[in-house]
Amino acid sequence: MKIRLIYCLLIFCLSLSVGVGCATQEDPNPVAPEDTSEIVLKDHQLIENETWDPEKTYIVQGTVEIPQNITLNIPPGTTVKFRRDALLIVRGILKIGTPLDQDPVTRRVHLTSDNVGPAPGDWNGILFDHTHDLESFVRGAVIEYATVALDIKTTSPTVAACVLRQNKTAIALDGSDAGVQHNDILDNHIGISTIGRQTRPRIERNNITKNETGIFCENVQSIIQNNNLNANIFALRLNVKFDLVVTNNWWGHSDPIEIANVIVDADDPVLTTKQIGTVHYEPFADTRIADAGFPYPALLTDL
Repeated sequence: MKIRLIYCLLIFCLSLSVGVGCATQEDPNPVAPEDTSEIVLKDHQLIENETWDPEKTYIVQGTVEIPQNITLNIPPGTTVKFRRDALLIVRGILKIGTPLDQDPVTRRVHLTSDNVGPAPGDWNGILFDHTHDLESFVRGAVIEYATVALDIKTTSPTVAACVLRQNKTAIALDGSDAGVQHNDILDNHIGISTIGRQTRPRIERNNITKNETGIFCENVQSIIQNNNLNANIFALRLNVKFDLVVTNNWWGHSDPIEIANVIVDADDPVLTTKQIGTVHYEPFADTRIADAGFPYPALLTDL
């Protein structure tokens, strides 16, 4: 009887060890690293053209750099989250969202902070660093919580049909002929900042609203027309000694006195510390410009 009991215990232990061994040798549902839904990029420099997967979420830590002659394509549907002080540097070509020759925009790109309680300035933004290319574009994107969301230096990408919100500065144009059209630029410290005398950026048919300063202008060659520039603390601040002509915009008022109150120029010596020019805003739109701003509000319903 004792021998039989010992025999049964040996059989049971052997069966148990075999079962455990099988479990450790074979995983019925293996997950390959490339199948993860999140991809962390830490101080990543592209070495060849890349197209990111719109079904994945990209987490940028440190700096991602696009060198000269390299293209990064971030297609519609992609989410990119940026950790504290993260920066995307463009020295090659950056294509974000729906190509300019395709209509309509049906999926957005979301570029945002990775912080639990996001705030303006969480990440540094996207720097177009003297690329001189004409192929870059940002179309159909939501960009938020950056220091300078789009810092565009000496290049001219198209920025169209985007929402830029809760940034310290949404768009900075330095020596750029960029086209900035049909965007919602709202709830930023500065909506658009311009500098550079020899370039003519086109800022047209945007909603530039609810910012501390809608446009901070040091480039008086800028074409600024057919925009809704209402509900800002200051719609436009001129910061150069030359005059600026900005016609056919809606300022939130049809009374010239009310419009003048939201413009800082030579008529406001108390608000400036240096000699500046005058903003000529007439003729102005009498009512809100209906076709200005982000044209696809249904893409924002789940944000």
